[in-house]
Amino acid sequence: MRRLIAVALAVPMLTLSLVTGTASAATVKGSFEYHVGDALIQSMGFPAGNQAAAENGDVVTIIATGTFDSVSRTATGSGTFAHHVAATGQTITGTLAITGLISFQSYGNATPQGLPDSFYGGKLMLSMLATPDGAPDVHLAAILTVECELGSPLPSTVEGVRVNVQDVINFNKSVFESGANLYIRL
Repeated sequence: MRRLIAVALAVPMLTLSLVTGTASAATVKGSFEYHVGDALIQSMGFPAGNQAAAENGDVVTIIATGTFDSVSRTATGSGTFAHHVAATGQTITGTLAITGLISFQSYGNATPQGLPDSFYGGKLMLSMLATPDGAPDVHLAAILTVECELGSPLPSTVEGVRVNVQDVINFNKSVFESGANLYIRL
């Protein structure tokens, strides 16, 4: 009988956790490190950087490291970019500076994947400035979106990055399996 009751209670609880799992995970507050294709990610066997593509075939590769705090709504960090221009074969490189936190939706910790409970998944949106090499006076405002599939992500989640360089180009499609991202709770 006890087993029957446990099973009868488990089904609604499982359904409730599936429906509310992302919402409760989204309430995670605190300070985190973020890693986008950086040395830590590379030490885990993933390639350098993470890529996104624009509709015209251009591809950008991002490497970034920094911190963010979902309570104070702040973020810092830096990295590099390489923008491959499909039409010319040219690659424009440069640096990026993170200027703020737009939002963070946590997917919870990575224990479902058998990883440390300080590792998290989620969707992170950061404001940044991109400065092409050789043009130190050019600072392009952009939004960097980073997704990590750890925890309990939404079914539509794709590990990757997207970069919208405002009024210039929108790299709005993550390149499948081009790299990896990670958030570590501090």
